[in-house]
Amino acid sequence: MTEVVASSLLRLVFDKLGNKILKEFGMSMGVDKELKKLESTLSTIHDVLEDAEARQVKEKALRGWLRKLKDMAYDVDDVLDEAETEAMKRRSENKGHITQKVRQLSSIPNSFMFQCKIAHKMKKIRVRLEEIAGERTKFHLQERVAENISAETTVREETGSLIAESEVYGRQEDKEKIIDFLINMSDEGDLGVIAIVGLGGLGKTTVAQSVYNDQKVREHFGKMIWVYVSDYFDIKRITRSIIESASGSECNLTEMDLMQLKLRKLIENKRLLLVLDDVWNENYEKWDRLKTVLIGSARGSKVIVTTRSERVASVMGTVAPHLLSGLSEDDCWQLFEKRAFGLGSCEKTPNLVGIGKEIVKKCGGVPFAAKALGSLMRFRRGESQWFAIKESEIWNLPDDENEILPALMLSYNHLPSHLKQCFAYCSIFPKGEKITSRQLVQLWIAEGFVQSSNGSASLEDVGLQYCDELLSRSLFQSGQKNTDGVVRQFKMHDLVHDLARSVAGNECSIADAGNKTVISQNSRYSSLIFRGPIQSISEPLKDAKRLRTLYFVASRGTAKEEDKEDDVLQDMFSKMRLLRALHLSKCFMKAMPVSVTELKHLRYLNLSQTDIKTLPRCIGALQNLQILDLSCCQRLLELPETIGDLQNLLCLNLNYCLNLFSLPKSIGYIRNLENLDLSFSQIRTLPESLSSLLNLQSLSLRHCYFLNRLPENMKNMRSLKHLDICQCCGLLCMPPGIGQLTHLRTLPMFVLGGKNGCRLSELGCLSLLGELDIRGLENVGEATVVRKANLKEKQGLHSLRFSWDLTAYVKPGQACDETQNKGKNTKELVEALRAQDWDADAGSVEDVLGDLQPHENLEVLEMEGYAGKTPPWWLMESSLPYLVELSLTSCVRCVHLSGLEQLHSLRVLKLIKLPAVKCLPALEQLPYLKVLQLMLPAVKCLGSDFYGGEGAFPALEELTLALMSDLEEWPAVGSGEFLPHLSKLCIVECPKLRALPSSFPSVRELEMNVDDELLLSSFQSGAFPNLKHLQIGNCGYDNDNDDCNGDDGNNGDDDHNGDDDGNDNHDSDGNDSNDTNNHQSFIPEVLADLMANYDLSFIPKVLADRTSSLKSWSVRSKPKPRAPGSSTMSMSGFCMTTVTAGETTILPLF
Repeated sequence: MTEVVASSLLRLVFDKLGNKILKEFGMSMGVDKELKKLESTLSTIHDVLEDAEARQVKEKALRGWLRKLKDMAYDVDDVLDEAETEAMKRRSENKGHITQKVRQLSSIPNSFMFQCKIAHKMKKIRVRLEEIAGERTKFHLQERVAENISAETTVREETGSLIAESEVYGRQEDKEKIIDFLINMSDEGDLGVIAIVGLGGLGKTTVAQSVYNDQKVREHFGKMIWVYVSDYFDIKRITRSIIESASGSECNLTEMDLMQLKLRKLIENKRLLLVLDDVWNENYEKWDRLKTVLIGSARGSKVIVTTRSERVASVMGTVAPHLLSGLSEDDCWQLFEKRAFGLGSCEKTPNLVGIGKEIVKKCGGVPFAAKALGSLMRFRRGESQWFAIKESEIWNLPDDENEILPALMLSYNHLPSHLKQCFAYCSIFPKGEKITSRQLVQLWIAEGFVQSSNGSASLEDVGLQYCDELLSRSLFQSGQKNTDGVVRQFKMHDLVHDLARSVAGNECSIADAGNKTVISQNSRYSSLIFRGPIQSISEPLKDAKRLRTLYFVASRGTAKEEDKEDDVLQDMFSKMRLLRALHLSKCFMKAMPVSVTELKHLRYLNLSQTDIKTLPRCIGALQNLQILDLSCCQRLLELPETIGDLQNLLCLNLNYCLNLFSLPKSIGYIRNLENLDLSFSQIRTLPESLSSLLNLQSLSLRHCYFLNRLPENMKNMRSLKHLDICQCCGLLCMPPGIGQLTHLRTLPMFVLGGKNGCRLSELGCLSLLGELDIRGLENVGEATVVRKANLKEKQGLHSLRFSWDLTAYVKPGQACDETQNKGKNTKELVEALRAQDWDADAGSVEDVLGDLQPHENLEVLEMEGYAGKTPPWWLMESSLPYLVELSLTSCVRCVHLSGLEQLHSLRVLKLIKLPAVKCLPALEQLPYLKVLQLMLPAVKCLGSDFYGGEGAFPALEELTLALMSDLEEWPAVGSGEFLPHLSKLCIVECPKLRALPSSFPSVRELEMNVDDELLLSSFQSGAFPNLKHLQIGNCGYDNDNDDCNGDDGNNGDDDHNGDDDGNDNHDSDGNDSNDTNNHQSFIPEVLADLMANYDLSFIPKVLADRTSSLKSWSVRSKPKPRAPGSSTMSMSGFCMTTVTAGETTILPLF
């Protein structure tokens, strides 16, 4: 049922009428009386608008009146926007902001002519608006006081527990039946397909996800792929999605043959599980074509299909479909109860429970409805409010008036008007689309949907609060989160998307150039899907003259006829002059035409992932532009000087512009700029004018490796809250006076430089949050300034890192610089550190570090290059009871580590390159330790003083022993279970270690060196009966690989693809046996042969015959140099392989 929400738009118009610039302009142009009459008319309508919107559900005539009112409000907004734009342009001219070039291009109209034009428009609109206002009397509308729902919800608790559903209710039997089909049912060589069929919201996807993530299923299949299909069953698109899911990277191939070849390599001889979620295709030929793409997967491969249609199930399924029924009332109640009575919600009284159970009965066994209603009731605190929901007339609407579940309509109806508009807008995104929260908020801002806050919060912050509200009400589904737990991406459930489409009506639309659908002339906000040349967009856009948002959903690299792109865009810009938001991301375009200046209302312009090299100089004429996104424009070379004329620009995104080396000086003229993102760019220097951006709140320079200094007068940027200079490795020092930026909350790195740099004491004035990396502590200067950093009081920091440059502590006349150590691998560097003599003054760093005591709630601590002999006193005296991660790296003089055993909360401990440490404390006293990495070349024995008696390290999951050149003994202790939960073991460059202390029945991943005697003895004794993944490093010749973590892109997955990362990765088809009694050892002679001949072709058979549990293996090596172009051909029992000098060999296991 289409619902008209006019109140949020009228509020936007009211805000513009009250704009000081517009009032001054009205007086100067003689239209101030018309503006006042408009405001008066709108005010009389606004008084009864709340009643009209509430009654439209039952009164169609009233809904029609609201539609006319809203259409007229759009026209009023357009005229006011035009006048306001002209006013801003003239004000900027008077202040000298607009460049001469832009003045010429913008063609400012004659004052008298423009006055007549705008006065005529305003009068015409005002008269029509008065007619519509007069019609309100026949509906007998009453003035209402709006229920302040938004005020109630904005003070709620964090919504994390409401977003992620950790339990699946009432579906265990469904899950087991599907798993039985996947694992136990034979398909006689054909691809087995089972369809899960049920109504929308019944939980088909939830059941499929539960099956997909089951441990038995993951162990049974060698390759797991999930693809969201929706109603457009395009073979090429689905194949691309399968490739991306299987490889974990974007697929830019456009030819079907090439995609099929790539997919064949990814799935060949692997037992495959493919989930096709939300399928609507009923055409058997299309399904048959998709099946041919999957040819090559191993026998026993299966497909799960989720669909609402039994006809789809009959077309695709090879067995009877699994029909999903509704949940029982008890199961629905559990879902409802968890949401309604969660943390921070209303009190769980017997009366509310009784009413709640009556409400749950109306859900019809649909779990999504139960969750949505539970989320809604969470914000209702009185019995009368609960009773009103139970008795709502929405439950009694006839089917033709209520296609959407009443439970969802109730959730929508109880949204405040500004959120209703934001929610309906989301219907322009295709079903299943991953929506980036920040991008959505920017689109909302461009359309004027985000109301300014009375506090200090930016529009973007307010918009993110809107997203949180919709998430908390189950209208959005949580997706990807950032490190702070903030949701970065989300999706809409199909039912919710249907709801959004229903309430938005013709105002929002989705067109598909491939299907030749046309955007309606009544549409205001639309997306356009196109996969071919840009010329294909002309037909769908021919009537779209009223559009305010045009969002292209393009596949990068699909267009080929780029020679006419300028003509197409020129025609588009000339027709759609009312656009506020234009999203052209991934569109195949090399330049933005000059005609873009015709889009005088434009607020949002997204050109990300396009091939543009620069912007036209006339870009400065877009006076209303607020968001300009040029991220991932990897061919962008420069910005024009006229960029400084964008006086209303709030956000400029230039991240991943890999060919952008500098910014124009005029960047400092964008006085309203709040967010500037230059991360991952090639920026060398920043213009000093940047310091003039007094409203800038966020400056991201993350991974700007070549940047060596920040603007000298950065202290003037008093609004700055976030300065992200993480991994700006070339930065020499912080600018002086940075301590004056008292609003600064994010500063991940602080560099101490020379005499003219910022001093450590300036940290004392900053209330920082998150993480802080203090570098260059050898330049700390006077010890008296250290305590002024006041780290102990910075309760918002959860992670600290301290680092020193060791060259500052080398004895005079000795070399320990980069030139001396250039070309050395990690092993050689460690040995160099062990042999180095250090200056006696190095001991002074102990005093410095002692004065840098952090607060007791710190969670992560890292130290690198520390030249003291003992750790700081506050670390040894258990002053950090909540520390969960500790890393000590290149602490060259540190001899004793006593006190570490008192850090009882530690989960991760890394002791890397500590050449002076000869013994370890009793680390077995760390009950929660999960990850332990040791690189201690002087340690000779890991004995009882290290892990005590039986039951040591009860939680340890990953253990790394690397570059421990003196380690000889690792004796067993007692007869009890040894390291019971260890799943990953890495032993690299421990040449003197002769034996392991025990077998490791729980280890599933192993990395070892092929030339270690330990490798031979461990396999010979059957020490790893349940091994799943084996990585053999340093095959006879490679001494350059410094990775001691055993990752190498492996990440413990069940499949590896042999990419160009220096590893040969191989998979079985998943036919691993649970019987570990047949485990046999490697033959020492075979390994010796490997080292001598560098011939890897025999390994598949050896592994297959002798390690029954193994699922994947990789060889990390650099072949011995041969003559250029030479190669060795070798035949195994399974395939023909070519081993070419300097390249990686890829060998399928089966």
